[in-house]
Amino acid sequence: MAGLTVTEKEHWKDRIARRIDNKIERLTANDPNFTERLHREARERALVSLGLDDVQRRIDEIDQQAEELDKLKNQLQHTLLARVRRVPPESITEHYSSYQHDGEVNRAVNRRQSVHEDELLTRSDLGREILRLRAEKVNLLDTVWLATSSVEVRQLWQKVTELLGDTPTPLQQDALASSPLSQGVPA
Repeated sequence: MAGLTVTEKEHWKDRIARRIDNKIERLTANDPNFTERLHREARERALVSLGLDDVQRRIDEIDQQAEELDKLKNQLQHTLLARVRRVPPESITEHYSSYQHDGEVNRAVNRRQSVHEDELLTRSDLGREILRLRAEKVNLLDTVWLATSSVEVRQLWQKVTELLGDTPTPLQQDALASSPLSQGVPA
């Protein structure tokens, strides 16, 4: 192959390798599991000759147990999801990953945890103050708009509040009591 470029040599090497691979495929076509059996038996012999077969057997047992535990974990996650949805476990037919199970269950737990946290906060003066401040924070945008709005918007706000049976927050009450804007400039 003298006088060939590196690219030409690579081409001919690849072509010859493909022909060899094709011949091996034709030879093993009558016994499609030949290569797999060969690799498995050679690996077993390698483990024995290196004195690793007992350790590998234990690892394989652990892998099997881990697989069974994964199946059990998936079943339990399915049960969690069914309980969150308040349906029988057998009615859950979707195939979720554990991340999806965990996500939906965690969202339900977080929502319920928030309700219980609020219940617990009502038991102390400090907790009630935290709840009051949180309510102000949640309503802050409305409060700012009220403080900078015209008389008509304030009156509408009060009517909507009455209709819904709500009570304005202390900051909203202060905003409603302040002088309304007239013509875009504070009065």
